[in-house]
Amino acid sequence: MDLIHADTQLNERGVVDFVRFDGAISLEDDADENDWEVQLLADDLERYDIGLGDYLYFPGTEWGGCIEKIEHISKSGVVKISGVNWRGMLARKVILPPAGASHLDLREREINEVIGLLVNDRFGGLFEARVESSGLLCGKKFRFQTVLEGIADMLGDHGLRLEVTLDRDVRKVWLCARIVADHSDEIEFSGDYDLSYTSTLGEARFNHIIALGRGEQEERTVRHLYLLPDGSVTENATADGVATGWRERELVYDYPNCEDENDLMRGAKRKLLKYAVQNTIDFSFDSADIDLPLGDKVGLRDRITGMSDVKTVSRKLLTVSAAGVSLEYRVE
Repeated sequence: MDLIHADTQLNERGVVDFVRFDGAISLEDDADENDWEVQLLADDLERYDIGLGDYLYFPGTEWGGCIEKIEHISKSGVVKISGVNWRGMLARKVILPPAGASHLDLREREINEVIGLLVNDRFGGLFEARVESSGLLCGKKFRFQTVLEGIADMLGDHGLRLEVTLDRDVRKVWLCARIVADHSDEIEFSGDYDLSYTSTLGEARFNHIIALGRGEQEERTVRHLYLLPDGSVTENATADGVATGWRERELVYDYPNCEDENDLMRGAKRKLLKYAVQNTIDFSFDSADIDLPLGDKVGLRDRITGMSDVKTVSRKLLTVSAAGVSLEYRVE
């Protein structure tokens, strides 16, 4: 894998010899979950003339990005260079409503067009949305979300994922909505494969959410959502499978500035499902075998705990060193 050094304008300077690369890309709306670090021999830093604001990346992948920190450890003779990747940069810009408005309203616009509107003029021309029609329209308004979170929420409503591609020729990062692929029919990871994995089986941390919306005192909107054993959500408190007694675990979702009850319920459901997920399988395997995009789905099975499910690839960790290439996945 060739690690490329480019200047602050993404003009490529050449291939960099390195000791070790560690990187993470994630669906999480957090720059700290989308970062990387490269270790170089100290003498090579000056030889390559690498500086803050430059870029290091593996072409044709999401790995690498803008350099934000250079640390020299004199005793080891190693320089650590680190920064955020392209997704991490999207997590550092907030979507602001226009002056005099409560939200940025982009409803009824094609979703790739919306992606373009969210990144245009915010990143100095680094990001651009592909001019492709998905045939799908945005159904939401945006308010003080990060660009990454806003795009993810919009695409999630349509069962889509965000594709991020660095175009070396035009020195841009292309963004595009893609259909989430379900590989579970042809890919099921289990103990039958030569891989390492950790399976955790547990109960839902919360299974009842009390959503508080607009209004004051007795006029305030109060709605309830209940998590069922199959992972679905219902408003019916007497539905089969709704937990009762000490097994009922409650939390409050306070959203007084919601647009309407639909907005309130969407947020409450999202929060309940986030806290509810307790069954996880973490697994890793050599990247030469397979490479799955973030957001796609795979089948997982642990014959010891009996767990089997279709999960979303939510995080990828890459290590490249003299020992080889290691690619680890997290699913949720």
